[in-house]
Amino acid sequence: MSSACGSDDADEPSVEEQQLARLSKTWVIKSASQDGDRTADFKSPDLTLNVSGTFNKTTPKGPYAYAVSGKLPTPSPWSAQPGLWTFATDTNDVLVRDDGVRIRYVLADKTLTLTFTCATCNEDNGRTNSAEGDWTFVFTAP
Repeated sequence: MSSACGSDDADEPSVEEQQLARLSKTWVIKSASQDGDRTADFKSPDLTLNVSGTFNKTTPKGPYAYAVSGKLPTPSPWSAQPGLWTFATDTNDVLVRDDGVRIRYVLADKTLTLTFTCATCNEDNGRTNSAEGDWTFVFTAP
């Protein structure tokens, strides 16, 4: 009678751990769009997104940390204050910021694309600029 060896699956990193490792770095803006190109609103100094956190098997979804620095328009879909995020149920492609905004993400080589709808972002009291609506940010890792 033969016996099966134990699986090494317990030693393999979870999807959350793998994705956190891929996301955890400083990302520099390449482009931003919301009803057209808004990249210039986030340049000089360039918007950077720092994603960080220590994986915890007890709470694999997070929370983890993020912080932005550089140029932010007023109003902005990003807060100048550091924040927290968690993996959504669909860990491979959705994050949830601590303000409830669901962000679809795509990681490809050294490029991170974030797409989200900002329904609760600050409005500019009827002025031409608004942070509310659909956004796409493309970041690169140096």
